[in-house]
Amino acid sequence: MMRLKKLIENLECLEVIHFQNVQIEGIAYDSRKVESGFLFVCIKGLSEDGHRFVSDAVRRGAAGIVCEEAVCNGRKVPEIVVRDSRSALSHVSAVFHQHPSGKMHVTGITGTNGKTSTSLLCEAILKETDKVCGVIGTISYRWGDRILPAGRTTPESLDTQQILEEMFNTGCRFVLMEVSSHALEQKRVQDVEFKTGIFTNLSAEHLDYHKNMEDYLKAKGKLFAGLGKETTAIVNVDDLYGAEIIRLSAGNILTYGIEGKPEIAASGVLLSPEGIVFVAHTPVGSCEMRMKLLGKGNVYNALAAISFGISVGSELEEIRAGLEKVEGIRGRFEIIWGGDFTVVVDYAHTPQALEILLQSAKCVVSGKIILVFGCGGNRDKTKRSVMGGIAGSGSDLSFITTDNPRSEDPEEIIARIETGFHKLNKRNYRIVSDRKEAIREAISVAEKGDMVIIAGKGHETYQICKDTVIPFDDREVAREVLEEFYGTGNYNS
Repeated sequence: MMRLKKLIENLECLEVIHFQNVQIEGIAYDSRKVESGFLFVCIKGLSEDGHRFVSDAVRRGAAGIVCEEAVCNGRKVPEIVVRDSRSALSHVSAVFHQHPSGKMHVTGITGTNGKTSTSLLCEAILKETDKVCGVIGTISYRWGDRILPAGRTTPESLDTQQILEEMFNTGCRFVLMEVSSHALEQKRVQDVEFKTGIFTNLSAEHLDYHKNMEDYLKAKGKLFAGLGKETTAIVNVDDLYGAEIIRLSAGNILTYGIEGKPEIAASGVLLSPEGIVFVAHTPVGSCEMRMKLLGKGNVYNALAAISFGISVGSELEEIRAGLEKVEGIRGRFEIIWGGDFTVVVDYAHTPQALEILLQSAKCVVSGKIILVFGCGGNRDKTKRSVMGGIAGSGSDLSFITTDNPRSEDPEEIIARIETGFHKLNKRNYRIVSDRKEAIREAISVAEKGDMVIIAGKGHETYQICKDTVIPFDDREVAREVLEEFYGTGNYNS
C-alpha cells in the first residue's frame, strides 16, 4: 500500500485532475484485474488501447487513473495525465514495489539467439557457488520452489517488478533476466537496475516490429546504454554488431569469443555427438571444458556464462564444475532419440540460428541431415525465403511444414519458404503442411547414421492457428512416432 502522492512524486506529469491523496492498494494495466483501491494505468498496445477500458476500471473500484489523455468525463477519480503511460507504468511499479532490482545483482541477457541457454548456464554457475538466484526467461519464470510459465520472454514492467520483489523476499540475491528487443522498446525494464548486461549476437529477426536492422540494434543497445559506471557489459566480439554494443555501453567491458583476442576465449574447439570440448582462456587462468551440450552455438553460450562467472567473482574451477553438470537444455539441440539415427528438437527459428544448427549437425553426424521446419505467421516475412535457402544448402532433405501460422494462410507461408530453395535450384524438399505428419515422414525415412532435426518450436507446447491455441509439443510428437515405429527404446523421456 502507498499513498498516491508518494507514488507519483517523481513522475513527469502533464496534468493532474481531481487529485486526492488516496491510498493505492495495487496497480493494474488490465481493467479486468482492477480491484478496489487500485491505480489503473492506460496502456496503448498493438491491438487494444487501455483508455477504452477506464469505465470498467472505475466500476471495479479504481482509485486513480494514469493516462495520456483525460478520460474520466466528470467522474471524481484522480487522473494523472502523462506523456508516455508505458514509462509511467514502469516508474510507479518500481516505486510501489520498492525498487527490488537495486537490492540484487540483476543480469540482463539480450541478443537474437542464445539468451535462454546462456541464462541456464549462468544459473548453473551460481548454483555451484551456492548463490540463490531467480530466472526470468523464455521457458519460465522461476525462483525458490516457484515455477511460472512464461507468457513472454520479458514480462510487462508491472509484472517484472512484482516478480523481482518476490524473488528478493524469498532470498534471491542474483537474477538472470532474458531481455527482448520488444521489452526494451516498450520500456518494460526501464526501471530495472542492471548490474551486468550480456550481448550474445544479433541477426535478422523481428523486422515485422522493428523497421530495419539499425532500429533492431538500437533497441538492443538500450540495455547497455543504460548501464551505470559500476556495471559490466559482457560482449561477444565475434559478432558483427559487438563493436557497436561496446561503443554504446556505459559500464566496464568484458569481451568473449573464439576469433581474435577477446578477454575470455576458446581454443581447441571439438564438436562431437557426446558434447563440446574446448580450452577456456580467462584473465584468472585457463582450463579445459568438457560439456554435454552440442553445437558451436553452445561454445559461445558457455563463453558468455564463463565471462559472467568471472565478473561475479566465481573461481574458475567452480565455473567449470557448474557448466559440466548441465545435462541438456529443453528444446535446444535436445536429443530425443539416440538409436541407429538421432532425433533432435531445437528452437532455431531465425536464419542465423538455423544456419548454426545445421553447421553444428554436420560436425557430428555421419549420415544425412533431415530437417523439419516452417516459419511463424504474422511475423517477419523477409526471413522465409532466406531460411528456405539455408535449409536447401544445409540439409540433405527438408520437410517444409507449419509453425504457428496464426492468422496467415499456412500455404502462403510455405510457398514463400519454397522460393528460397528455388533460388538455389534445390529440389531437396517435400511439403507436408500437417506438422505431425511431417515429423512422422521425416522419421520414417531416416537411416543409420542420419540426424532428424525438428526446428522452430523447441520448448513450445502449442500451435497457434488463427485464434486457436492447439496443444502441440515437437518432443512429445517425436516420441509418439518413435514408439509407434520402434516401441520403447533409446528415446529420452
